[in-house]
Amino acid sequence: MKKKIITALTALSLLSLGGCKDEKIADGTKMVIPIKVGFNSIAPDTDVSAATKEVIRNINTGLIKFDPDSKTLVPALAESYEIKNDGKTYVFKLKDNIKFHNGKNITSEDVKYSFERVSGINTGKPIVGEWSKNLESVNIVDDKTVEINIKDKEKSSSDIYNIADVSIIPNKISEAELEKTPIGAGPYKFVEYIPGQKIVLEAFENYYLGAPEIKEVEFKVYKEGAGRLLSFKNGEIDFLPLNSETLKEVQKDKNIEIVSSLGNDVNILYLNNSFKPFQDKRVKQAIWQGIDIDRIINSLSLPTSEKLYTHMSPYLKEFYEKDLENNYPYNPEKAKELLKEAGYSDLKFSITTISENTFENDLALFIKEDLSKVGIDVSINPIPWGQYLPEVYKGHKYEAALLRVAGYPDPQRILQRYETNYSSNMGNYSNKKVDALLIEATKTYDPQRKIEIYKEIQKLLNEDIASVYLIDQGVAVALSPKYTGYKTYPFAFIDVSTIKLKKNKQ
Repeated sequence: MKKKIITALTALSLLSLGGCKDEKIADGTKMVIPIKVGFNSIAPDTDVSAATKEVIRNINTGLIKFDPDSKTLVPALAESYEIKNDGKTYVFKLKDNIKFHNGKNITSEDVKYSFERVSGINTGKPIVGEWSKNLESVNIVDDKTVEINIKDKEKSSSDIYNIADVSIIPNKISEAELEKTPIGAGPYKFVEYIPGQKIVLEAFENYYLGAPEIKEVEFKVYKEGAGRLLSFKNGEIDFLPLNSETLKEVQKDKNIEIVSSLGNDVNILYLNNSFKPFQDKRVKQAIWQGIDIDRIINSLSLPTSEKLYTHMSPYLKEFYEKDLENNYPYNPEKAKELLKEAGYSDLKFSITTISENTFENDLALFIKEDLSKVGIDVSINPIPWGQYLPEVYKGHKYEAALLRVAGYPDPQRILQRYETNYSSNMGNYSNKKVDALLIEATKTYDPQRKIEIYKEIQKLLNEDIASVYLIDQGVAVALSPKYTGYKTYPFAFIDVSTIKLKKNKQ
């Protein structure tokens, strides 16, 4: 069932990157990184798609940022911060002599402008919807100290994560300028963008953490498939996201460094609670216990993947509820019994998938095959993302659906999709206790109590079978032999600044 790697001769016809690399690439100071698609916008915080954010985050940074080593938020452009007024007020002190890409020093005026921009507080045109309802005001205390005030009714213990997401940009820079030549304070400066083809960035020598070793990076739109693998082997691209097949291939070369980890994303089989059979927990349990998830992992996934039991990955191990791991084991005979008890001898339903997603369509075939063994007739309905987004993700028009749900360091953002009236509550799940716990979590600033709340929510999701949780399929990338040091994140970010030149390759 797995995709076969296309032979070299066939793959050659798929190449869209050709020719010899220039001198910069040869000595390792320039990298070429393949990406799937172009961007709707290159202005900071404007395009919310993961495919855009993983690239654009190299240009921008905020007051604080996520540290992949400690897995915590740490100061970035801010030297320090404190939370006041029961979570209503955040006071940030800027670092000394920090600069934008245009050479100007960053001041409180820039911070004020950046937060007012995303909220639309002055223009009525918010960039980020959450900020349009959350931000009350931004006050300048002095040139290096700024106070961010959240509305009383909207304040949340998760606000610190939302603050981390806001890119700091120069005061009074227009949206037209940001779309043409974005200016930030991140590790890389904008050089060139050709829509649908590539974006080129260069190292920012005055970056607050020091200039990156990779002096130029070209993110180039490049089709997935064997053509990518061949180009990686030929040295035409320097970075290769891996699947189970390409991992086996690149592992043959001991000079290639492979970086892998859990991805903090969750592959879910959503069972729409508006579909009558799925209103019976016995039916949902039969489906879960009728799927051989270990077989899926062994056949489709990366070695770092893990079976899941709720909507939380072990990546966030302090929040992860490990005690659920013995629930709903693969047991086709039990599944048959549950269906019989529920009165379903000929259950039929369709699984909607994203047609462009090869992994999910292969996953659907495995599920179909497993469930046929317990008497469930599954049909697969692949549709393009452009249709899936409005109809399935937003409109909840489906019976069952597969989706890889993106993770985030903040458990609230992960679990809030199970709040009864939340727009991204794809399964139409509702539990008043979960709703109450989610509200309590937003009002709780005690770390231990927050852990307890999120673990209790996971127990309820598991008990109710809010969805069938499958796997964190993991992430893995290969670096060409010149490079080392790449770090993965629990959200979309190809952080080129972490990549170093191998000393023996310089």
